[in-house]
Amino acid sequence: MGAEVILADGCGQGLTEEATSSYPEVIWLKVPGASVFYLRVLAMSRARGEVIAVTEDHCRVKPDWCERVIAAHKQYPEAAAIGGAVENGATERLVDWASFFIVNGPSMPPIRKGKRSRIALQANISYKRRIVPPRIPKHGRMEWMFNQALRAQGETLVADDRIVVSHVQSLGFRGTCRIHFDDGRSIAGFRLQQITALERGIRLGACFVMPPLLLLRTLIPVLQKRRVLGRVLASLPLLALLLCCRATGAFFGFLAGPGNSPQRIR
Repeated sequence: MGAEVILADGCGQGLTEEATSSYPEVIWLKVPGASVFYLRVLAMSRARGEVIAVTEDHCRVKPDWCERVIAAHKQYPEAAAIGGAVENGATERLVDWASFFIVNGPSMPPIRKGKRSRIALQANISYKRRIVPPRIPKHGRMEWMFNQALRAQGETLVADDRIVVSHVQSLGFRGTCRIHFDDGRSIAGFRLQQITALERGIRLGACFVMPPLLLLRTLIPVLQKRRVLGRVLASLPLLALLLCCRATGAFFGFLAGPGNSPQRIR
């Protein structure tokens, strides 16, 4: 494909010796202790191609992933970002389904192809290099906030269901609760950089009513797909619990900042 592969590694052990010898062309960026939000920005800043495709280490891409990403950007030359579809690859535990619905439910197939206001995030997204800021923010960047900024600037976001990855992440019950707490706190920490003291107080109060609102926001797009409905219903108690974890994390984030939560996100 003539593509370059950049691995941004926050633990310093992301590749084995065998992999480095077999694939010497891979660009391996080691920043031990860095958050995924910083690592992705760092890798994107190093990319030289006109299209920068992003995924995560716990995702499995289809064999034609690169080919379809390139084809999609040729079809939509005006698109600043193109998000694909995300399937759940961790299907044995209900807690993994609940976690998947919260984070990637809107991107679960089927998705409506074409110009959209909301597209897949870091699991399966690609950007035109022209819109990637050259400056690397100190704390990195959240893709959904970046996408919102692109829309505000009048840029086009596109969804394409031909670009598919499988999201395989199973952290156990405790680990899943923890990552949703950390995600909620990380989001609040990023928000703090953009809001006034008054809005901070309002958002602190809103954390107490956040779980039911987030539950509706999670369920509506997932139920509209008319898939795995049994899994959706069976996971409702876990959905409620994980969303409470996110709301609690958000409360502490708005109260005291992100802490070490961004570094604990996987």
